[in-house]
Amino acid sequence: MARVLVLGGSALTEDAVRALAGAGHEVSVYWSRGPLAGLPKATSLRSGLAEADLLVDTTHPFDDILPGLAVALAPRCPRVRFGRPAWVAAPEDKWTIVGTLAEAVAALPSGARVFAASGRDSAEVLTHHDGPVFLRQLHRHDDPPPPGCTYVFGDGPFEVADETALFQELRIDALLARNMGGVRGFPKLAAARALGLPAVLIAPPATGFDTQVESADAVLAWVDTA
Repeated sequence: MARVLVLGGSALTEDAVRALAGAGHEVSVYWSRGPLAGLPKATSLRSGLAEADLLVDTTHPFDDILPGLAVALAPRCPRVRFGRPAWVAAPEDKWTIVGTLAEAVAALPSGARVFAASGRDSAEVLTHHDGPVFLRQLHRHDDPPPPGCTYVFGDGPFEVADETALFQELRIDALLARNMGGVRGFPKLAAARALGLPAVLIAPPATGFDTQVESADAVLAWVDTA
C-alpha cells in the first residue's frame, strides 16, 4: 500500500481517488478548487507532501501554479500527471499552436470576429485584439465585459451542430481556445473545421510532471511500479 497525495481540481480527480482507494492505497487530496463532496482533503500542501510516497496531479490542465509548487516543495517525490491527451489537428484543420494567451491574440487575423473559449480571466488580454471578441462563459454572472468583448453564456454539453449554428449566427471568422483535450470541449473545434475557420490553440503549460497517463487504470499501474 502506498500513501498517495492527489492534486485535485478537475473532473478526473474523483476517478483517480476512487481507483486508488479501491486498490487499497491511502489517499489524500489537496484541492486547487473546492473539493467534491465525500472525497478526502489534505490539511495543507506541505503536510500532504511530507506524508506522501507518491504524487498524482489531476488539476485543471491550465493550472500552472499548484503542480509547479508541489514539484518545488518535493522535488524527489515520484510523480505522474493524470490527464487527457491534447487535441491533435487533422489534415483539414487550420490550427496555429502557441504558448500563451498573449501569443494567441497576436496570432489572430487582424479585425477578425473571434469566438474565444479561453476562460473568464482572459477577457482583459483579449481586448488587445483589433476586432470583436465573443467570450464563452460557462457560468452566468452579471459582470460587464470589457470594451470590444461580448460574453456568450452556455453550460454545455455542446454539440457540433449547435456550435456550428452559433458561429454562423455570430459571423465568426476565427476561434481561439485552450488545448484542453477530451471529448466534451472538442465540438467547437469540429465546428471550426466544418466551416473552414482558422483556430489558434494555446498549449498547456509545462508543470514538471514529465510522465503522463490517460486513465485511472494507468494511474494504478504507475503506482505499482513507481
